[in-house]
Amino acid sequence: MTSLSHTERLNHHPLLERIFQISARNSTVRTELYAGFVTFLAMCYILAVNPAILGSIDGVDKEAVFTATALASAFATLLMGFCGNYPVMLAPGMSMNGFFKGLLASGSVALLWHEALLGIFFSGIIFVIFSLTKIRRTMIEAIPEDLKLGITVSLGLFITFLGLKNAGIIVAKPIVMVGLGDISQPQVAIAFLSLFVALGCMVRKFKLATFIAFMTSILLSLGYDMAFGTELVRLPEQIVKMPPDMTPTFGAIFNFDSLTASKMFDLFFVVILFFIIDFFDGLSTIVGVGRDAGIINEDGKVPNARAALLADAGGTVVGAVMGTTSVTSFSESGIASAQGAKTGLAAVVVGLMFLCALFFSPIFAMFSTAIVAPAMIVVGLYMIGRLGQIHWDRVESRIAVFFTMVFTVLSFSPANGMAIGFVSYAFAMLIGGKGREVHPVIYGLSALFIAYLVLL
Repeated sequence: MTSLSHTERLNHHPLLERIFQISARNSTVRTELYAGFVTFLAMCYILAVNPAILGSIDGVDKEAVFTATALASAFATLLMGFCGNYPVMLAPGMSMNGFFKGLLASGSVALLWHEALLGIFFSGIIFVIFSLTKIRRTMIEAIPEDLKLGITVSLGLFITFLGLKNAGIIVAKPIVMVGLGDISQPQVAIAFLSLFVALGCMVRKFKLATFIAFMTSILLSLGYDMAFGTELVRLPEQIVKMPPDMTPTFGAIFNFDSLTASKMFDLFFVVILFFIIDFFDGLSTIVGVGRDAGIINEDGKVPNARAALLADAGGTVVGAVMGTTSVTSFSESGIASAQGAKTGLAAVVVGLMFLCALFFSPIFAMFSTAIVAPAMIVVGLYMIGRLGQIHWDRVESRIAVFFTMVFTVLSFSPANGMAIGFVSYAFAMLIGGKGREVHPVIYGLSALFIAYLVLL
């Protein structure tokens, strides 16, 4: 009785009610706390994956990225919980970090890593401005839904390809360009097994598939090391320690020593690319989770949309200063709503757990890009799911989405894919006599993308 009475008192606590409206949204404190805990378990892999991906870029300090990831995630998620009151959790996007690395590795832009991060910083500033004004509605209406979905699917294909490459499942071949890796190699076999375990979870509609892929890869790698004396995983000497120093990445975006006038176009291009991706990715997750949680009604209006989008935008700005790529709303937030979460209290729980994770950096630092690769593939598989929402019967959409996907993967550059997708859409609409239906923003972006492709 005492425990029950305590829970009831907590459910009707004046402060919690005033901030989160728990009773008004037909939820309970226990439900919100549990949903937050489970969701953190589902998305904590980002603390290993993000440093592993960004830390493999020349000049980027892996440990500093870990601290930046945890702090930026905590900041944005707490902001979403307290101000937006949505059960939406934020962290550096899995598609964003892969995109960022691919952009630099492919030579699509002639920028150093911290200069490219400056572009992400500016994209976050623009996102903040859009969130505070009515311009956000213009932007939402300007880009066709099929084009937005095509970008998401293309990023899913790209991050899947990157994951397959990191795992050694796909390797370079002299004549046919790419081919299947050596499955007899332990890391490749482990990646395959981890992937199929995750696929089983997806088929059974178990929502922790990404986390399961990550954990399976770790456990199998550790088991192989114990059995054969290898070092697929380097075990830490300690488990708990003070958070790693963030000095190598903190404020690096304000180092303009190598930022010449010739790089301005590339910088501007990065700003546009990451703004488009972050803006629509964040909005779609907020709307999706809001509907699942019953916060968004049948009329489609998004309550407190400004504060929710500001949390997303603010996370990107703060994250870039700290040294990580765009912070965005995580699709794993759907796990929280599936567990019954309807308020920002669940997000606050996740934000606090990110802060606690700062003291366990040795655990997350021991994972290589090969170990986290299966999780990347699963994320890509989830993103591919939006293919079915595209109107393939519309020839203009079919052309644009096809070219976006093909050029993203085959040129190993989401930037190239997005550029050709926008240009081909505007061209197809003009030739089809539907030019007046295209928003001027599309024509402006197409002109910018043509200049990018010519100067590439």
